[in-house]
Amino acid sequence: MPRSLPFISLRNIAAGCGMMLYSSGLALAAPALDEGITAYQKGDFDKSAGIFKPLAQDSDATAQYLLSCQMINGAGIAANQDAGWEMLDHAAQGGNADAAILQARRLEATQGPLHDIKVLYESAARQGNAQALMWLAINHLQNDRKDEAREQLENAWAAGDPRAATMIATNFAQNRQEREDWLRKAAQHGETHAAAYLAKDYEKSDDRAQAMGWCAVASGLPGHEANVDWKEIGNAIAKNCARLDADMEPAARADNREKVDQFLKSFFADYKPWHPWRPCVVQSQE
Repeated sequence: MPRSLPFISLRNIAAGCGMMLYSSGLALAAPALDEGITAYQKGDFDKSAGIFKPLAQDSDATAQYLLSCQMINGAGIAANQDAGWEMLDHAAQGGNADAAILQARRLEATQGPLHDIKVLYESAARQGNAQALMWLAINHLQNDRKDEAREQLENAWAAGDPRAATMIATNFAQNRQEREDWLRKAAQHGETHAAAYLAKDYEKSDDRAQAMGWCAVASGLPGHEANVDWKEIGNAIAKNCARLDADMEPAARADNREKVDQFLKSFFADYKPWHPWRPCVVQSQE
C-alpha cells in the first residue's frame, strides 16, 4: 500500500499540506520522471529524491514540485523549508498547476497580495485544474460577475469538481427541475451539501422516502471512497432522518423505509465519488 507522510508543519501557513498518494491524473513526461513518480507513489522517498534532483536542476516543473514537497516534509532528503518553498515557486513559474495552487494557498494564509494569488490560480485554471476554477468562480460571484462565475463553475464541473454543480444549482438554476438535476449530479459524486439541499427540498414537498433517502446520503455518505458503509448509512437514518416519518403509522412507516432502501440501493449503484485536490499528491493515469 502507498505510504502517507506527515502533514507539512509550517508556522506561516494555516492549511496543512500532507503528502498523500492515490490514483488520478498527473502528466508523466519522461522515463526518468516516471521512475521517480513510481518511487514516490510507493513511499520510496530516498529513491524519488535522487531521481528528482537532476530533473529539477534541468527545470522540470513536475520534479521541482514533488521534490519541494519532500524538502518541506524532510522525506528522503534533509528538511529545508526555505529551499523547498523556493523550489515550489520555480515549479509554479514553470507551469505546474499543483505548485501554483499550493503557493496561492500559502499567500492566502499569510495575507499576501490578492493580485499575486489570482495570478497563480489563473495559471492553474488555464491547465484545467478544478480547484483553481472554483476559486475563480467564487471570486467572480463575490464581485457580482455572474456570467463569468457561471462559466468557471461549468468548467470546474467538467474538470470533475461536484461542488461546482451544487453552486450552479443554488445560484443559477431557473426552476426546480434544473436545480434538482444539478444537485443530483453533485450528490452522485459525493457532494454531501447537494444531498442536504435535496433532503430539504423533498421534505418541503412531503415526499418522505426521497427526503429520508437524501438525508441519509447527506449525513452518512462514506466520504470519497467507493465502498458503501451500510451500517454508517443506517446509523445516519436513525440519528438524523427518523424524524421525517416518525408520525406515520407502523405499516406506512415500514412501507416508507422499504422505499428508502430501494432509493439508497439505486443511488449507490451509480455512485462515483470524486477525489478532491490535495497538495503533494501524485495522481497517475488510470
